[in-house]
Amino acid sequence: MRLMQKIIKRIFFLRTGLWNKKEPRVINKADAKESELHLIHILREQNANRILVICAEDFKSHIYFTKLKERMNGAGLKLTLYAAQVENPSITLVEQCVHLFFSNNCQAILAIGGGSIIDLAKATKARIIRSEKSLHKLRGLGKIRSSNKSAPVLIAGPTTITAAESSKAAWIVDHTNQIKYILNDRALQPNYVMHCAEYLTTLSNQLLVETSLGTLAQAFESLLSKNNSDYINKNALEAISEILNCLENMANNPASFIDNNQTIAGKNQMIETLLNSAFKTGNASGRSGAGYITAIANALTVFCNLPYSIVAGLTLPLILEVYLNKKPSLFARFGNDFNVEKTITQINGLSKTRSTVTAHQPAKQTKFLPIREISEYVKKDIDSIHSPPLKLSDEKLNEILQKISQRIFD
Repeated sequence: MRLMQKIIKRIFFLRTGLWNKKEPRVINKADAKESELHLIHILREQNANRILVICAEDFKSHIYFTKLKERMNGAGLKLTLYAAQVENPSITLVEQCVHLFFSNNCQAILAIGGGSIIDLAKATKARIIRSEKSLHKLRGLGKIRSSNKSAPVLIAGPTTITAAESSKAAWIVDHTNQIKYILNDRALQPNYVMHCAEYLTTLSNQLLVETSLGTLAQAFESLLSKNNSDYINKNALEAISEILNCLENMANNPASFIDNNQTIAGKNQMIETLLNSAFKTGNASGRSGAGYITAIANALTVFCNLPYSIVAGLTLPLILEVYLNKKPSLFARFGNDFNVEKTITQINGLSKTRSTVTAHQPAKQTKFLPIREISEYVKKDIDSIHSPPLKLSDEKLNEILQKISQRIFD
């Protein structure tokens, strides 16, 4: 049975990595107003007049969201709003969105938020297409199989740096069964991505770094996956280079990214670069499969409700260091495209200078992670659909988890 699953997984990623290179169309105008007017034009072209808008709770009161609603309402579009502060999308949230979509006869979905909001919208689309099936039955690879006629238009408007904006995968938490699983199907790839750097200008530098590191981790997992291709490698390598350059620029010139009139143009330019990098990462990650970083992040979501980007930022340098020591040939094949030792040092430096984990510490009274339970979860997850370049021993995996625990609670 396990051998058959591996064969099916290999065929799926070969097909999506080598032959399916369709990407979302990008709406990237000079400013938010022009992008939003183009969005309205697209919705009219698609004959979509009733829109389910899924957005982050904190963005609901944002001045840009107020203007977006005014423009869409002024164009005669009817909006149904679902706003929530989502760390990790769950089955319950998906079903609430599905109910709103059908009860208001919606024809399109607009997701404005970070990766969790966009994943929530993708899973909602999956249930709309296959309303006769539960999310549990749609989990895994290629289970949705929609026709274009049955699929609502999905538009992603990222307000953080996230590969979810262009990926055809979504991650959902099942709290009842204590698992986090993937829906991966080309039907879930957004039809359009709206890049508005202005939506991200009020994002703190800390969150900008956090979400960029999460995207960087996905780019590395795509690059080092056993299921990659020239298309995947090109997108991942370009994203890695661009993200590292932006993060280094932020670290070396923090005063250049303070929110004021003198520096806002420079910050916008950097955000545009990071958004484009996230787009490339999404194109790569949904086609290549994930690895230990995602498996560990999934486990810490289930056991501690920690966001992906925080765990990924802590885990990435640890995994890269292990890969470099155990299989240096993984990096030698990329020549001078990047220096992995320098990258590890750079990411560790960024992790030490940001106070991200304390704000998201697990609510439990204990000051340690349940290592044994997390280790078992990760090993089971790795054996399902993940594609790491090598398998870690139990001892090495536990060592990495101990270091993550120390970084979270120190």
